[in-house]
Amino acid sequence: MNRTRLAAPLLLLSVFSVAAADQVTAAVTTEANALARQYTGRVCRDDIELDTDTFRQRLNAAQIKEMRTKIVNEWTKDLAEDAREDGYTYEVRYRDNRVWYWKRDVKGGKGEFGVVTINATGKRELTCDQ
Repeated sequence: MNRTRLAAPLLLLSVFSVAAADQVTAAVTTEANALARQYTGRVCRDDIELDTDTFRQRLNAAQIKEMRTKIVNEWTKDLAEDAREDGYTYEVRYRDNRVWYWKRDVKGGKGEFGVVTINATGKRELTCDQ
């Protein structure tokens, strides 16, 4: 009986979205480098990742704004913790339906960049090392 109770929430969650790690193509690499250059002034050096999340239900403008705010708050909290623990500098910003961040190791200069674009049907996240 416990199995049934545990399975129901999992099924309920799957109704709302489907996430998938996507293949990084040359076009994705070009896009990641263009966005990284636009927002940080540096291109991606290594380890480009793409993740898409398709919603089962279309989002309206208020829901997109709510999701954007949630992402900004989560990233700010996580990056502030990284900064305290590991000495990173970071920045989280947004504009319209796009949220991006960068963080850099103060000592080694290594960095990370990430951007999420949200629309009515899903969200798309690109990350890379700089």
